[in-house]
Amino acid sequence: MNSLKKELLYLALGEFAALCTFIFVYRSLNIGMASFIAFSYLILILLQGSIYWFYRYILIIKKERFGPKAIKFLRFLRKLNMILLVALSMIIPIIKSSNKDLIIAIGVFLFGIIEYINYYWYRLSYGKSGFNIKTLLNTGLKKSSINKMIYK
Repeated sequence: MNSLKKELLYLALGEFAALCTFIFVYRSLNIGMASFIAFSYLILILLQGSIYWFYRYILIIKKERFGPKAIKFLRFLRKLNMILLVALSMIIPIIKSSNKDLIIAIGVFLFGIIEYINYYWYRLSYGKSGFNIKTLLNTGLKKSSINKMIYK
C-alpha cells in the first residue's frame, strides 16, 4: 500500500477511534444536557472527518475523482455545521444543569469548533507533529483539504 493510501486510511481510522473515545468518555461521565450537546457536535464533526478521509481512500483505490455530488454535499455540511455552531453556542448556556456541565460543555464545544475549522476552513495540524503553534506561525494558515476540494 503506498504512503498516501496508508495515510488516508490512518486518518479515517484515527478520526473514527477519536469519535468512539469521546462517546465512551461522555457515557462514563455523569454530566448534563449541555455537555451532551457539545459532545454530539464534536462527534458529528469527527464522523464527517472519518467519512471524508475514508471516501478519499476509496477514490484513490478506485482511481476516481471527487464527483460534483460529493462536492455539493461537503458544501452543504460546511454550512450546516456553521448553523449548528451558532445555534448550539446560544443553547448550551441556557440548558446547563450545573457549572460543571457548562465548563465541560464549553471545553468540548471549543474542541468541536477547532475540528470544524480544521476540516472545513484551515489546516491546523501539520505532519507527524500534529498541532504545532510554532510551525503554524512560521508557515501561516493553509486551506484545509475539504476547503480546497469544494472551492477549486
